Amino acid sequence: MDGGSVTSFNGAGAGTVNCQYGAGPYEMFVLRAYSGDQFSIESLQFPGAFLRMDGGSVKRATSTGSGTVNAQFTAGPYERFAVRQVSGGQYSFESVQFPGVFMRMDGSSVTKPNGGGSGTVNCQLGVGPWELFYIHVI
Repeated sequence: MDGGSVTSFNGAGAGTVNCQYGAGPYEMFVLRAYSGDQFSIESLQFPGAFLRMDGGSVKRATSTGSGTVNAQFTAGPYERFAVRQVSGGQYSFESVQFPGVFMRMDGSSVTKPNGGGSGTVNCQLGVGPWELFYIHVI
């Protein structure tokens, strides 16, 4: 997540969320716990910038996903996720604001490091292979 431009609240969110080959400082986050299984996801590189998901336009599952995943300064309802353990150490991230809508990542075209990142991070109705993630504790 590139949250360098995320320094104040923006209703539509800001910054860039995409994929990268390997994990560096832009790919490290803190899960901030709320009640139950609810969390917000804050960038370590850009403190105060939280992962934001707008699934308001997601009405059906599609092969390419839809909706918007970007960043927001501070954590409100669009920045809360239910983190669900699925299987084999994999997790899904369901929007609390938009129940049934999950974060989706398509990194199939990411084959080498790219300074600006590449691939697509957006939303999907339901959980399939593009909506499964591993969490590595460091």
